Amino acid sequence: MIEKHVYDFFAKFVFEKTGIFYPEKDYYRLDSRINKLITQYECKDANDVYTKFTTSRDADMEQFLINICTNNETYFFRDDKPFKALVDDMIPSLQAEFPGKSLNLWSCASSTGQEAVSVIISILEKFGNSVPFSFDASDISTDALTKAKGGIYTNLDVQRGLPITLLVKYFESVNNGDWKAKPEVSSKVRFFEFNLFDKLFPTNKYHIIFCRNVLIYQNSENKAQILEKLAQALVPGGFLVLGAGESLIGTGVNLNQVTLSGFMVFQRPGLKSNVA
Repeated sequence: MIEKHVYDFFAKFVFEKTGIFYPEKDYYRLDSRINKLITQYECKDANDVYTKFTTSRDADMEQFLINICTNNETYFFRDDKPFKALVDDMIPSLQAEFPGKSLNLWSCASSTGQEAVSVIISILEKFGNSVPFSFDASDISTDALTKAKGGIYTNLDVQRGLPITLLVKYFESVNNGDWKAKPEVSSKVRFFEFNLFDKLFPTNKYHIIFCRNVLIYQNSENKAQILEKLAQALVPGGFLVLGAGESLIGTGVNLNQVTLSGFMVFQRPGLKSNVA
């Protein structure tokens, strides 16, 4: 039995570091995380690992806890509507507004990289190499980033959402059934560690930001703070792509809701020809 003060400590720690909120009724969701800590640090029980974290934790221990508490569920072309809206609407609109300019894209909760790869493949399939762009992809989990940077996916990974035609076109077989993204894909993305609670966000930089299925784990205050910083990271006229169940409701963030190819996205105002 894990005692309440142990739950309280780890729930507070995770919330302060990641914004992920564990209300008391959901403390049971911490059980598997605490048990992983017990195994990792060869502790006797939950009280022992609590003592270790409160008296002698270091940066590596903190990162390990963050890694096991973040949700890295992802797959290729997850909820395919955003990718259709990207190539059919967002990019053509931005090309008209910024003719000849390289577009800056950011996947700010990129997990193990499937979203970034899906975006790049979508652009290559639609435009070939005619659209100049740079792509940043970040995550708070160092474990997820290690896999993303390697660009190697298991047979099970590629079976989740990736059509066979795109698999053979953009990946090569390696390591007894694994698949590695070809250089024409992997060379177009820069992966790096980033915490969405960092105060040092870029400003007026990105034309398109993907931040999907992150805000559902945040309370209303943190959600508003993240959205405000993401809005400022967009150029005027830039687009923010959230998860299908996420919105700006209750945040007061100054972004216009627009529907593109049947999918709702959010656009920073500031250009005369903002999508209506």
